[in-house]
Amino acid sequence: MRISKLWFATLLLAALIRGLFARLSAAVLLAALTATTVLLAGCSGGGVDQTTGQVNGGNTVSAASAPPLGTEQSFAVLGGQTVTNTGPSVITGDLGVSPGSAVTGFPPGLVAGGTIHAADAVALQAQNDTTTAYNNLAGQACTSDLTDQDLGGKTLVPGVYCFSSSAQLTGALTLNAGGDSNAVWVFKTVSTLTTASNSSVLLTNGGQPCNVFWQVGSSAVLGTTTSFVGSILALTSIALDTGASVSGRAMARNGAVTLDSNTVSAAVCGVPPVTVTPIPPTLSKSFSPATIDAGGVSTLSITLSNANATAASLTAPLTDTFPNGVVIAATPRSNCGGIFTTPDTGGLFATVIMTGGSIPANGSCLVTVDVKAPVAGSFINSLPAGALQTSNGNNAAPAVATLTVNTPAVVPPAVVPPTLGKAFSPATINAGGVSTLTITFSNANSTPASLIAQFIDTLPSGLLVIASSVSSTCIESLTALTAAGTSHSSALFSPAWFVIGPSAVGLVEGAIPANGSCTLTAQVTAPVAGSFTNSLPAGALQTDKGNNATPAVATLTVNAAGVVIAPTLGKSFSPASINAGGVSTLTITLSNPNNTPASLTAQFIDTLPSGLLVIASSVSSNCIESLAALSAGVARSQALFSPAWFVIGPSAVGLVEGAIPANGSCTVTAQVTAPVAGSFINSLPAGALQTDKGNSAAPAVATLTVM
Repeated sequence: MRISKLWFATLLLAALIRGLFARLSAAVLLAALTATTVLLAGCSGGGVDQTTGQVNGGNTVSAASAPPLGTEQSFAVLGGQTVTNTGPSVITGDLGVSPGSAVTGFPPGLVAGGTIHAADAVALQAQNDTTTAYNNLAGQACTSDLTDQDLGGKTLVPGVYCFSSSAQLTGALTLNAGGDSNAVWVFKTVSTLTTASNSSVLLTNGGQPCNVFWQVGSSAVLGTTTSFVGSILALTSIALDTGASVSGRAMARNGAVTLDSNTVSAAVCGVPPVTVTPIPPTLSKSFSPATIDAGGVSTLSITLSNANATAASLTAPLTDTFPNGVVIAATPRSNCGGIFTTPDTGGLFATVIMTGGSIPANGSCLVTVDVKAPVAGSFINSLPAGALQTSNGNNAAPAVATLTVNTPAVVPPAVVPPTLGKAFSPATINAGGVSTLTITFSNANSTPASLIAQFIDTLPSGLLVIASSVSSTCIESLTALTAAGTSHSSALFSPAWFVIGPSAVGLVEGAIPANGSCTLTAQVTAPVAGSFTNSLPAGALQTDKGNNATPAVATLTVNAAGVVIAPTLGKSFSPASINAGGVSTLTITLSNPNNTPASLTAQFIDTLPSGLLVIASSVSSNCIESLAALSAGVARSQALFSPAWFVIGPSAVGLVEGAIPANGSCTVTAQVTAPVAGSFINSLPAGALQTDKGNSAAPAVATLTVM
C-alpha cells in the first residue's frame, strides 16, 4: 500500500491544529515527526513490477537467497526410490538414489565426470542435504504470487515467486539478472511443475543456472525437448520426457527420476562447465577356431568398441598385417562400414586395410576375415596401441590373438578283409560236359593283400579238375615255393597255382591287387549226373589284410547224358557309368551247357533304349560261324568264317546266324555312347535267344548310367 508524504503530513498537521497532541511535550512531538520522516522516506522509492523488471524510481529489492546444497552440489540426478533411463542420456555430475537402490539404463545412458551412487553413504548424505535445501526454499517469503499464471512469455527479475497450486511453462521464460552474477530466483509450487514441449528457460544479463531453484510440492514433468535451467527439488518425482535438457539438477526426495534421451548437467557457481573428455575406443581380436590343421581355415574377428555417447569415426586407415605364413582365405566382412583393401605382396594376400567407417555410440562393431596357413606353427597376430585412430581418440592397449596350426595327423586307412566269390559257368551241364569254375579274390585296400597261407579249394566228390585248364590272374609272390609234390606254373613271375590230385585247386602264394580283384579258374567235368555244391568256408582265404569273413558257395548241376539244356543269356556294360559323350562296352554272353554246339534258329537282335547309340566300327563276336546262307540287306564282316554280326541303324546289334560252342560260351560286344545324361536300361526278354537246343528261359538286363 502506497501512502504519499503530502497526504500523511496533512493529516498530522490537522491533528495538531485540533489539539490532539496538545498534551504532548515538544520532545515527544519532535520524535514523532522524526519517525514520520523516516517512514515516508522508506516509502518514497517507487514500486517494482517484478514480472517485467520495470523499476518505478528506486532500486530492485530481492528477498531470494540460494539454499545450502552441501554434498548434493556434485549431483546432477538424485532419486528417492529409483533412477531409470531409456536411450543415450548423458549425465554430467554424480547420479544417485537413496533410500532406494535401483539404477537402470546405464548403459545406454552415460555418466560423465561423476559416479553412480546406489543406496550408499554418499547418496544418503546427498538426500539429507536435499531435504535441508528443500526446507530452506519452502521457508523463503514470497516476493510475488503468480498463481494461475503461465510462465511462458514472462521476463522475471530475481525474487521468490510462489504458486498456491501448480506452475505451468508454455514457451520461453526469461530471467533477467540486471548485470548481477549473484542474482537468485526461487520458484515455489504447492503442487506440480509442468512444461510444454519445446519450452525453455533463458538467462540474460549475467544470470547463472546455479542460482535458479524450483521447489516443487509434488512432482515435476518436463515436456519433450524442453530446455530447462535451474535445480528442481521435488517432494515426489521428476520425469524428463524425450530430448529434454536441464542445466542444473533433478532431485526427487521420495520418488523416482525418469529419463529418456536427456542431458542433465550439474550447475555449480564459479566452476567452469565440465568438459567431457571422450573415452578412447578399444580393440580386441580372436581366432575361431583357435587351432586348425595346416591348410584349414579359421575366422579372425576384430571387435572395435566405443563407450562414448557419440560415434567414433575412423580418422586413419586401420591396418592389420598377418604374421608370415598366414594368408587371407576370403573377402573381409564388417558392420563398421568403410572400404577394405587386401594388397598383393608377392602373390600373397596377408594384409587387411579398412579405410573409413565408424563405431556406433555406446556400442561396438566387428571386422571378420577368414585366414589359412599352409604349414604348421604358432602365429601371433597383433594390433599395437594407436592402431585404431578415431574422432574419440586411439586405442590405448594392443589387441593380440594366437592361431595354432597343427600338422594334420596321418590316419592310416582302415584295413578291410578280402572277400571270396565263386561261380560255375555254365551252371548246368550234361554228364561228361565241361563247366568253368571261377574263384574271385577281391581286395578293397590301397595295398595288395598277400597270402600268408596256401589257399586250397577241394571240389565235391564226383567233380574232376581238368589240370591243363587251371590259371590265375593274381599277383605272383617272389617267396620261394614250398609245396612239394604239387604242379604249378613254371613261368617265374606267374601266380603259383597248383592242383592236388584230381579234385583240388589253389594258390601256393601270391597277392590280390590293391583296390582290385583277381581270379583262379579251372575247367571241371563230372562223368555222372548230380548236383555238386562247392563251398569255401569263412577263413579259407588267409592274407596279411585279414581273412574272408563269409563263405563262398557255387553249385554245378550235371544232367544225365543226352538231356538237352536250353542256352542262357547274360549282359553287362563296362563301365556301368560314363559321362555324356563317353564310351562303354556292351557285352552279351551266350552260354551253352550241352556237349554239342547250339546253333541259332532265328536272328538274335538286341535293340538298345532310345538315346543310346552303337559305334558301328566296334561291333564284334567270338561265336561260331554258321555256314547257312546269310540274310540279305544287312552289314556283316567280310571274312567267310567270322561270326555273322550285324548292325541295324544306330541302335541295334545281334547275330544273323552262328552257334554257341559246346560246353562253353561266346560273346557279342559293341561300344556304345549317349550324348545326354540319363539311366538307360537294356533288356533282352526270355526267348530272345532261339537255338536248336532251345530258347533262353530268363531275361537278361543291364543298366548304363550317363552323367
